[in-house]
Parts: sequence; structure tokens; C-alpha cells
Amino acid sequence: MVKYHYILLFFITSRLFGQIDSIQNIDEINILSRITLSKHNLLERNEINIIQPTDIGDLLRKFPGTYLRSYGGLGGLKTVSMRGLGSNHSSIVVDGFQLHNSQTGQINLGQLIVDNVQSVNSTVGLNSNFLLPISTQIAGNNFIINTMENSFSIDTLTIRSNINYGSFEQYKGYLGVKYNPNKFFISSFFSKQNSVGNYRYSIVNGINQNSRIRKNNKYSDFNFGISSGLKIFNGTWKIGYQHKSIDQELPGAVILYNETADETLQTVSDRLFTDFKYEIGKLFIRSFINGSIENQRYYDPTYLNNIGFIDYHYKNRSLNSGISFINYFDDWFLYGGLDYTFSDLLVNDITFAKPIRNFSSSMFGVKFNNHFFSFTTQLSGQYINELNQNGVAANNIFRVNPFISLKTRKISKKSQLDLWYRNSFRMPSFNELYYNNIGNVDLLPENANQTNLDFLFVDEMKNISFDFKTAIYFNQIKNKILAIPTKNLFIWSFQNIGRVNVFGGEIQINTNYYFSNNFNITLMSNYTYQKSIDVTNSDSPTYLNQIAYTPEHMFNFDLTLNYKENGLRISNYFISKRYSLNENIISNYLNPIFLMDLSVFKKLNIRKSQNLRFIFNVKNILNTSYAYIRSYTMPGINFSINISYAFN
Repeated sequence: MVKYHYILLFFITSRLFGQIDSIQNIDEINILSRITLSKHNLLERNEINIIQPTDIGDLLRKFPGTYLRSYGGLGGLKTVSMRGLGSNHSSIVVDGFQLHNSQTGQINLGQLIVDNVQSVNSTVGLNSNFLLPISTQIAGNNFIINTMENSFSIDTLTIRSNINYGSFEQYKGYLGVKYNPNKFFISSFFSKQNSVGNYRYSIVNGINQNSRIRKNNKYSDFNFGISSGLKIFNGTWKIGYQHKSIDQELPGAVILYNETADETLQTVSDRLFTDFKYEIGKLFIRSFINGSIENQRYYDPTYLNNIGFIDYHYKNRSLNSGISFINYFDDWFLYGGLDYTFSDLLVNDITFAKPIRNFSSSMFGVKFNNHFFSFTTQLSGQYINELNQNGVAANNIFRVNPFISLKTRKISKKSQLDLWYRNSFRMPSFNELYYNNIGNVDLLPENANQTNLDFLFVDEMKNISFDFKTAIYFNQIKNKILAIPTKNLFIWSFQNIGRVNVFGGEIQINTNYYFSNNFNITLMSNYTYQKSIDVTNSDSPTYLNQIAYTPEHMFNFDLTLNYKENGLRISNYFISKRYSLNENIISNYLNPIFLMDLSVFKKLNIRKSQNLRFIFNVKNILNTSYAYIRSYTMPGINFSINISYAFN
């Protein structure tokens, strides 16, 4: 079955290459040019430079409805949940290719480099890019990341580099180069970072507060990539390769902390990807292949078993391919496609499962626009065939997922109303199903029904621009899978919760006021209310209790003062109390978190096409002692100095 799928895909792609038509630049196909991406959904390069995030996870927490779960500092595991849905409902897409990890089911955002990122976009509801993989378009929500290296540009030569030094012996360097003469580009990048991670933290024991230094927390990684693209016939073709190697120590939970924690995790991953976009009249088509191999070694030299240690080697392979299209006829749009993912997991432990997963997705949708409203409906199907060559396999799954949206074109010239409903689900990961001792092969898929109503208002006057968005949503989740870490970041426990209801609302206000041509002030703020409660059994002690690690209130407030090419930015982040387990009792209580960061930046234009940027950043300036996850303490006050160079 897999063999014939790729034969068909190759045939389709070959036929597309065979078409000869007038050359048009469709590298950045924007079919829905009438749809404006508002700033509340988007962070671009200038803002990213000022924020100076450690990684992608630090960026995503800026979006409303997004809750960051961080299990340590540099290199530590970072995931996000959106609107009460687990991180596995979120699709992470880089340059049009979805990142896959069937072993854990989630992408570690702490290990995605941020130096080459041009923009990050958060989407819920309808995704405006209908040429993304189908599995991405039907996911619960998306985070779309675009980088400098894998795209055509108007500049013949582009160079980006930066050097960063920070607290806890953190060093980081990046260099990216792209050569883009007319209809061809080739680019390459590499990055390297190291950190000892020996930050100081406080632990409370009764009435006593002790200060300690985090140990067994070293981290280093190396990233390399090369990409190329060609404008050929009436389309564009791209191909790229990326390599990542990571060597990290795994600090234990503070509550179980001992001075001899010595577990380590090594990761080596390689990814090869290619796609072809083509235009025939008003029909746009994209076909792609994206393959990855990730090797991990988990080593515990003092584990209490009959041989006195654990040395597990994991190989997670994934191959994703598909085709998507959109065809428009005046006010009508037809779109859809299919994709297929093969993944398996190999382990050197003979008692471990040997799972194989075949995951197929298909979708067809219709969109209608007129001067007053936009109506979209789509239907998708997903089929998962699960095999286990060394034990019992999870059941095969077939799901049909509808989506419907009604959006006003004009309440007035400056406002818009959007109502939508989406059904989605996510399959348990290999670890959740099969991991020794804690895997649960009886875990059920997690189903979600999302309903959303939002209102957007945008205005611009002589000296001020302003946009305001508010949204209310109701999510119903059945068989929610909850993952809780145990002794370290590699060992977890998993459970289904029968039913969860999420009642939420968001308010976003962004404004920019110009005092003069050289001086302006920018405000970016958002507030999220989220009541995520267990409604499974009225006799249960967790009935109507807030789900573990889900705050009711989250608030971002960023203020930037800009004078010419220089400025000052103050960032504030607040999350309310949480509970480490589903039973909301005092022993599970986690304190609220308030963090304040400060950045000072200066840009020097060397020549017309070259500039240097200097940024001094202080994070957690109030030296708050905090933890997103119980017993995984985060760094106190820390600083970084960044020097970046750009040529284009």
C-alpha cells in the first residue's frame, strides 16, 4: 500500500514538472490576499530581535490562549498547550513542513533554534494557507514558522549572524548565508550553543528556605542545514537537509533532588524535505515529501536494577508525503488534498514494543466570499493503522472531522466578526501506548470539539494605529490524555480523563503611537481566561476541578519605546495559580508566576545594506523563584548580550 502511494505521488509530481507555461513567482502563494493577518497573530523579525527569546517556546508564550510548560532552562523540555488542548493537538510547521515525533507525540520547542526565524504565526480556526499539509490544516491549532534560509528573496546575497553570551555559562553562535540570483537560490546555516545551566534556586522545607545550585544540567547542541530552490516552468521547486545533534544532562525533580543525579540524553536527528508548487490558471498545487530519523540514547549509570544501569537506544523514523490544492472561481474556492505518514520506533530493549503506524489524512473544502460575508465548510477523514511486532497493538482508528466557519466581510470598514466550529482528535504517542511499565495500550484517542466567536476592530489615525480583538470559546474534550513527569524529564505517567470542558475568553490590544517621525511607543497586550474542568463523574473528588497545570488567568504586557534605531522594551508575563494534579487541594497547589524582562537595543547602519544590532537583555529582573511544573525550578535573574550582523 505504501509502495503504490509513492508511485502515485511521483507520477503526479512528474506530470506537474511536464507542464510548460508562463513563469510566475508563486513561491509565496497568497490565494486569500483579501485576508489580512493581524498583528495579534504574528511576531516578525524586528520584534523577535528585541524579545531575545532563548528558543521558540519563549516566543509562543506571547500569543493569547497559549500556556508554556517548561521543565528547565536552556535546552530543557518546552511544550505549549492552546486553549486547554494538549500540546499534541498543536501542529508545528517550519517552512511549510510539519515536524513529526511519533515517539513522544510532541515537539520540544526548547530545541528549535530561533536565530533564523523570520516570523511566527499562531492560528486557530481556519488556516489561510491551503497548501500546507492536510494533517496540519485539520489539526486543533497551528504554529507556523518561516525561516530566512528556505525561501526566495529579492536580495542577491543575504547574510545573518549573531553571537550571544549569557548567564550560566551560556554561549551561542549562528551564521546563515543565502545566495539568490534571479530564479535560483542556495542557502546554508549552522548554529552552536553550550550552557552549564548551574543556576541558583531556592527550596522551602517547612519554615526554612535553602538556596542551592542546579546540577547535572549541562546542555550543548549543533545545527546545520542546506537548502536550494529553483523557479522552473510555472512553479517553484525546493529541497533541503537539516541535521541536529544534542548532548544534555537530565536534572532530577527538586523534590527528589540529590547531588549525584547523572542521567543523560543524546539526540541526533536528520531531516530531508522537498516540495513542488505549481500553477495552472487558477489552480494551485503543492506536492511534498518530508522524511526524518531521530536517534536517542537515554543513559542512567546508577539505576537500581540487576545490572546496575539503563542504556536505552531509540530510533524514531518518520516519512510524510502528500499533495494539496486550491482552485478559485471568482468568489468560490475549492481546496483539499491528502497526505500519508509512516512512522515506527526501534529500541535496543527486547522487551520493548516495536510499533509501526500508518496515518492517512484527506480533506475537501469549499469557501465562498462576497462583499458581506465569507463562508467555509470542509470535511476531513483520518485513518490510523497500528501494528506492534513485539506485543499487543493499539486499535485501528477512523475519524471524520467537520469544520465550518462564517465570517463577516464588513460590519463596518474597520471591524469583523468570525464564528467557527472544528472537530479534531489526536492519537496517543508511542511512549503513551507502549513505554515499559507506564505505557498504556488501552489509552483512547483524545477527541476535541471547538466552538469560537471572535470580534476584531482595527483603526488607524494620524499618529496612532490600534487593533482590538476579543474572543470567547467553548471546547469539549473527551478522553483527554494527561501526561505527568515523574523522576525526570524522560519518565512520565499517562492517563485518560473522561470528559473535560473548557470555557475561555481572550482580549488583545495592540497600539502604536507616534510622537514624531523618530520617536514612538508600542503596546502589545493580551489576557486569557480559561476554565478547564473535569466533568467526568459527579461522584469523583476531581469533579469540576481545574485540570492539572492549567491556569485560569494569563496575561502578557509588552511596552516598547523606540527612538530612531534604538529602544527599550519591558515585558511582563503573569499566570495564575495551578495544581500539579487534578484534585485541587492545598498539597497540589502551585503559586502564581509574575515575570518581568528588560531589553535595551541599538542598531548601527554601517552601509545601506549592512547593519549591526546590539541587545542587552535581563530576564526575570525581579529574581522571582518559580516553576511551571512542580519541582522543576526555573532560573532566577539572568542576562544575555547579543551582537548580530545583517547584510542584504
